[in-house]
Amino acid sequence: MRNKILDFSSVKAFLRQISEWGQGGTTEYGKQIKKHLSFQREYSFLHNYEEVSIDAVAKQYFHNPFDYIFNMHLKYNVIKLKEAFNSTVLQVIKNENWFMPFCCQFSKNLVVLAKLLARRASNDQVKIKAIFQEAADVILQCYKLCQADLQTHAMNSKEIGLLSLLNCLCELYFKLGQIDDCNECIEFIMKNNSLFDIADNADKVKYKCYCGQLSLLKWNFKEAEECFTFALKHVPEQYPRVRKIILKYLIPTGIFLGKVPSKKLLETYDLMFFHEFTVALKNGNICQLSNAIESNGITFARLGISFLLHAFPSLCYRRIVRIVARIVGSKIIPLRYLYCAFALSTEGVNVVSFPNFLMTNIVDNCDKWNEFHCILINLIAKKNINASISTADNTLVLNDSTSFPSLTEATYTNPLFLEELA
Repeated sequence: MRNKILDFSSVKAFLRQISEWGQGGTTEYGKQIKKHLSFQREYSFLHNYEEVSIDAVAKQYFHNPFDYIFNMHLKYNVIKLKEAFNSTVLQVIKNENWFMPFCCQFSKNLVVLAKLLARRASNDQVKIKAIFQEAADVILQCYKLCQADLQTHAMNSKEIGLLSLLNCLCELYFKLGQIDDCNECIEFIMKNNSLFDIADNADKVKYKCYCGQLSLLKWNFKEAEECFTFALKHVPEQYPRVRKIILKYLIPTGIFLGKVPSKKLLETYDLMFFHEFTVALKNGNICQLSNAIESNGITFARLGISFLLHAFPSLCYRRIVRIVARIVGSKIIPLRYLYCAFALSTEGVNVVSFPNFLMTNIVDNCDKWNEFHCILINLIAKKNINASISTADNTLVLNDSTSFPSLTEATYTNPLFLEELA
């Protein structure tokens, strides 16, 4: 019975059952209450009820403040509910935490409601920001009250809800562009590893996804890959939609580490738009890459990683330098060869399959030559290649040791993917 989701025929039946679970006074009963408080639940029994009736029934089954809290829940007044929970439950009830599971659910409901109201705000950015900020402020107060209750033993501590509350805050902070606030909350969790260990699996996955996104913003691809990999590993395969969302972050992260996702993996999760990028990068085709960037810009923007698109050309130019170095068979490459390869690539030629470019004559253009020079200098400055330009000989001189650091041309062999997809 305790693992089932129940349907209720009336407000009275719903509140009576919630009251009985609440009298159990354990987090297990708290989790059972939580399952029935999600906004994903449709309370069909509310269709024929008046607000006055709900007030009366709530008072029948609950003492203050829970009569008011569940009354507000059934009226979808989540802001007032959370404010009341913060002031009359979290601040007043000491050495108890059985209510934390549904406290966190109320916060999730508030995020859902904020997003719904934002969609209805008709692109009024001031109003949208105000909606998200109001929700974030209330949840932050809840978070700080639980944070202040850190104890040696979590048995009765409100800290068991911190990771879930942090995830709610991060979702709102990302929408508000308040990345520093998000960082501050995550750093607190990192300093208190036990808070991560005691959290539910779903909250761990969400937390790791936010950590991964922050790592991408810091240009730390290795750390981002570890976070997204953890998240993917802990999402069961019966949740393909969630796995697909994680892969949308993990795959471009892997590409920047020189790892190419298999075509079968992309087909399985309907992510073939990434194939356009990997093919263009493999072929050293700037024109093809530019088309992929243009056609998929909105997708990257929705993920909040459109800034990565600006870095893809550097990967492609780096690839072209590597292809030319292999064809020339020397660490010293005449600049005219690279200039020719870059020019053909912008015209849509696959440099990898056009070794005769060494014999191709490209009419020099002063502006294009300067642009080409800037690209090479940037590749060197950003350490995409270890090399120097010899102006005396008009050559690019690659270092003897590691000419192309960090990135590899390995196939994406992440052990978390099914073997046949690797």
